[in-house]
Amino acid sequence: MRKALRIILWIIAFILFPITAGLYFVWPSKILKERLSPNWRRFWWIAYGFVALVGIASKIWFYFLVPWVLSYSGEPFTTCENVQPSDYHTAEDLRKLTGVEFPELEMVDSLYYDENIIRANTWNEYKFVAKDGLDNTFYRRLNKACEADPSHWNYDKERNVYSYWIYPDQHPVDRSRGMCDRMVTMDDGNLVNDWDGDFISVEIQTDTIVLRKGWLR
Repeated sequence: MRKALRIILWIIAFILFPITAGLYFVWPSKILKERLSPNWRRFWWIAYGFVALVGIASKIWFYFLVPWVLSYSGEPFTTCENVQPSDYHTAEDLRKLTGVEFPELEMVDSLYYDENIIRANTWNEYKFVAKDGLDNTFYRRLNKACEADPSHWNYDKERNVYSYWIYPDQHPVDRSRGMCDRMVTMDDGNLVNDWDGDFISVEIQTDTIVLRKGWLR
């Protein structure tokens, strides 16, 4: 019972924060007005003003944060409207991005994806098809890329999907000029990929090429 009462009193004190702060900072300056020097009285008012501003700012932040958090449904959000144009949309763009020669492409769809949670992962997705189809020569190039560049290229046998991932250190990416992943130094001195930030991925799914460019957190 005493614990519950204490919680209730703390909630009331938080709601009436500037007033409760006044009980601690303003009343002493009034009660001890005859004993306090002008400098001490000035100190009490400055202290109260600072604490009151902090209280008001924290409540405003709290009132905005709670509705913002509650507004998230937890369901991913996608839209095909007003999707930002792709920086990579030609065979030459994808060659510079991945290091693999692609056939001539045609974009057939695009969308924007948002996980709709706090610190959400977001990206733009673009779907391409090869104008003349994907031949065996192209798949041989993909297999060679998986062998030569396994840190970026991967083949999923179960899904029959080739995938490419990069966390670019510069934009636009041009692997032929040595551009590659962002790196961060760990506490032990080792360099690792900087996973928190923008990324670009390419997936070859049967006859469809999917390019994603966004932000991972």
